[in-house]
Amino acid sequence: MSEDRFDNEEKKNDAFANNTDVIKSWKGLILVVGGFSGYLALLVVLSTIPSLRWLTPALVGLLFFVMGIIFLKLSKVNYIAPLFAALIGAVLLFFCIADKFFPDFLDEMGDKGVGIITMTFGLIMLLYPYAATLYYKCRYKVTVEATVAYVDYRISRTTRGYHARTYRPVYEFTYSGKVYQVSDRLYTSGSHPVQGEERELLIDENRPEHFFDAERMESKSLSKYFFPVVFLALGLYLFLKG
Repeated sequence: MSEDRFDNEEKKNDAFANNTDVIKSWKGLILVVGGFSGYLALLVVLSTIPSLRWLTPALVGLLFFVMGIIFLKLSKVNYIAPLFAALIGAVLLFFCIADKFFPDFLDEMGDKGVGIITMTFGLIMLLYPYAATLYYKCRYKVTVEATVAYVDYRISRTTRGYHARTYRPVYEFTYSGKVYQVSDRLYTSGSHPVQGEERELLIDENRPEHFFDAERMESKSLSKYFFPVVFLALGLYLFLKG
């Protein structure tokens, strides 16, 4: 069995084999596309009504926030992009509501307030993996020795025609006499465990398919520190400037 299972043609040709387990059928796909299209139509309608125009950016912020939270829930490893989206959505909602109902508050806030918000961004992104690890260690009480059975992959075409590969490791472990194979719901790029590698997983004793790989979440990739450091530096600059 090869690491990436290139011989698994049936899975590669299944339109729903490599998704996040949220869209499982054409009916689900139609509902998602239809709902998103309706949401966009609502934004267009609201933008044409002067008294309700402020709701357009507020609903965009709400969309970013909700989608960010959903993807954070789906993946316990690929958190940077969804966390950033959720934070952007929350701030956009805050400014839209404040500008509509408390305009004087925004004037008083000034650069210091924006700096505090920006530094809060950076701190949340910096501390999130450790907070998430602590949360799941409290929630999942059972530790099992797991092996990476294989690495699942997905190939997608980029806008420039290149093929990008993303991965998700599939873990195998035995619990209460039963063998389980589990994987994250989202694919990620970059480094990942290799086939045959052993990991300690935290699992839910009542639902062993719910697991957490703390080592992946706490990986010391320098890219995970880039955005937090940028936000902290920018926020500190704005705070001192104000």
